[in-house]
Amino acid sequence: MDQMLLLNHDWYLIPVLAQSSSGSGGGMASLVSLLFTIAGYVFASYCFYTIYEKLGETNAWFAWIPILNSWIMYKAGDQSPWWTIGLFIPLVNIVAMIFLIMAFVKIVQKLGKNPWLILLLIVPLLNFVIMYNFAFS
Repeated sequence: MDQMLLLNHDWYLIPVLAQSSSGSGGGMASLVSLLFTIAGYVFASYCFYTIYEKLGETNAWFAWIPILNSWIMYKAGDQSPWWTIGLFIPLVNIVAMIFLIMAFVKIVQKLGKNPWLILLLIVPLLNFVIMYNFAFS
């Protein structure tokens, strides 16, 4: 009996029911999210720019450009900047990321800060405070 009910059902309403309701404010939420993302990027780039200037890097402006910011982080952390290319190669990127973390630890040590503070960068909103601390104190 249940099988007959399924066969006689009008299935043309199913795509309508599966539609999302993004028309009711979804565009505004996307815009707010985009603005927060851009603000976070600008803040982090400015902090890294300031850090690289403190360390005496000649191309501190690399902090503003997405791929070059990895290049200068490797360089400032006394690692080979060519690991930036390794970030785009599968499996090699794991090793390259380890070297990037090691470079960031070296940068924090050069600033005279405790490298364990890097672990706090994974905590939302606290990461902005830690980056500000690295750059401006």
